[in-house]
Amino acid sequence: MFQYFITIVPTKLHTYKISAETHQFSVTERERVINHAAGSHGVSGIFMKYDISSLMVTVTEEHMPFWQFLVRLCGIIGGIFSTTGILHGFGRFVAEVIFCRFRLRSYGSVSVPLPDGHTSNHLPLITDNSTH
Repeated sequence: MFQYFITIVPTKLHTYKISAETHQFSVTERERVINHAAGSHGVSGIFMKYDISSLMVTVTEEHMPFWQFLVRLCGIIGGIFSTTGILHGFGRFVAEVIFCRFRLRSYGSVSVPLPDGHTSNHLPLITDNSTH
């Protein structure tokens, strides 16, 4: 037994060159051996089953204006620059963390003498008594 399932979809096609009404179709086939002695029942033959869709597909070709193409292109280029800047900054941060960790062990804390006699690099606290 041979069975063919045919689905037909009406289609309207609108392009700049042509405008047509046509149909799209798909075919699925199934084959089965019928042997009454082995317990396989059915009628021998070739069967075609049609399914005509009640929905219509409309295909329309539209071109993008040139200015819209340029805007999208600038957006893509800006996104690439932003992403590479973020990745570069993250890579630089990771490199500084990895390499500066080894350098910090070799340097000790150094106190820098300031002109007013303090040994810290922080500014002294100013109070009302010190301004008189």
